Amino acid sequence: MTSAPDFTKLAAAHGIELDKDASMLRVGGADAEYFGAMARDASGAYWMLRAPRRGDVQLAGRQEAIVLAFVRGKIPIVLPDWQVHTDKLIAYRVLPGVPAAEIDPLMGELIWRLPQDRVPETFVESLATVMVKLHSLDAGAAAATGIPAVMAGDIRSRMRLRMDECNTLAPVPEKLWGLWQKWIDGDDFWPGHVALVNGDIYHPHLFVDADYKLIGIDDWSGAEVTDPAVDFSLYFASAGREALEDLIRRYERAGGRTWPRMADQAEMYYWASPVRFAAYAMKTGDLSHLMNVRNMVHRYAAMLEDSGYE
Repeated sequence: MTSAPDFTKLAAAHGIELDKDASMLRVGGADAEYFGAMARDASGAYWMLRAPRRGDVQLAGRQEAIVLAFVRGKIPIVLPDWQVHTDKLIAYRVLPGVPAAEIDPLMGELIWRLPQDRVPETFVESLATVMVKLHSLDAGAAAATGIPAVMAGDIRSRMRLRMDECNTLAPVPEKLWGLWQKWIDGDDFWPGHVALVNGDIYHPHLFVDADYKLIGIDDWSGAEVTDPAVDFSLYFASAGREALEDLIRRYERAGGRTWPRMADQAEMYYWASPVRFAAYAMKTGDLSHLMNVRNMVHRYAAMLEDSGYE
């Protein structure tokens, strides 16, 4: 599917009558996997609507449903409750609260709902607590349900293989490649344990109440059993190193299992973002994604040069 579907017709075909006022349907929130829309139905309830872009996304949707079923009721937040799940549409009621940030559809930058002069304690404390609860779930039981899993001893070898694949698709500039190699060869970066991670702990997916307490997480499509530092990487990307270290301290105080270089590990996942995108591009086989690997590699190489990071 190359363009967004008619969500009004698609919803109706699945038993959801949308409000006749077209302004109550906002198409947006699309990502590489789904076309998205938020809409009000005829009774006044608000829905999130997601339409798969490709056939392989349908399998990913089934895996996400397994994650939601496994996690639901085990951590103290609201999860998406899929009222409709077919190969053409996923639909669920909008989560309570508001997202901690939204993505500007024109500029691609974050529009913050959290105060940025001083991030509320309630937000960081509740996020740390929820992450501890999530990461403390039985990883073996999660894997047994069919949730993708990588064992601790395989995390680094998988990343090394993906780095080589990325470098084949788009030769990585020397400084960025050197940073990746220092990381992959550094024994103290890598944890000796795994956890069930959301994989996309990102402010636009974190819903907060009026007191800025985390009450819901949207989007569990990236969930797997792997390195728990993965769940801190996008937080670093949007909030910075100081905020990352503060979150990890609170996570540890709440009972989370840490190691000395956990913050460095989370940051390195950010600098290795082109590796993850290259793996995704190869999975989809989409020519435009494959071509964009080169652009992403050079963008991160340029950011690394500008950052002064050694």
